[in-house]
Parts: sequence; structure tokens; C-alpha cells
Amino acid sequence: MAKPTFTITDKPHVDGFTVRLVEFEIPNGVTTPDQFAAAVQEIASQLIGSLPILINGRGPIWGYGMLFHTAHPSPAIATYDPRLGYVIVQTHDDRFQLGQTIHL
Repeated sequence: MAKPTFTITDKPHVDGFTVRLVEFEIPNGVTTPDQFAAAVQEIASQLIGSLPILINGRGPIWGYGMLFHTAHPSPAIATYDPRLGYVIVQTHDDRFQLGQTIHL
């Protein structure tokens, strides 16, 4: 079991706003809740701010829950679906609606 690694990149979007892309990978595909939580705590300050958060990575639903909880103050949170793009799952900003898709 291993702690996930995160890559965080700010990307300008064609619609005139910038998004924060949060990608993660779990070495060997297996992690514990404690390891995932520790990794999220290490990047917590980068998940809070004025940019929408787009999350992409293969991991457990409880890991995504930890990311959502930590990023909650951000304007919007989206998760990646390879068929649709990034789907807004949480929003506090009128520019974004639940179910809206963002394409990079």
C-alpha cells in the first residue's frame, strides 16, 4: 500500500477562467484511508482558493470524498468522466451549474 501522489496544474480555460487541475495516482493501485488522508492534508492549501477544482484519478470513492470535503470552499468542483469531460459535482458560483461539463 502506498500514499497517493498529486500533480496540481493551473490551466486557462477557453471560456476565460482558469481552473486548477488536480490529478492523482496511487502507486500499485492500493492505499489506506490514513495514507490518502495524509496526502490530501499535504495539498489542502492548494485546494482552497478562487479557482474551480477539477479532479482526475483512479481511486476509492472515500478518497474522492476527502478531496471534496477539503476543496469545499472553492467556487466549484468537478470530476473527470472520459466520455463526458469534467462534470461539476459541487458549486458555489453562478458561472457553474451541477451537471455542467468542462472540457480541457
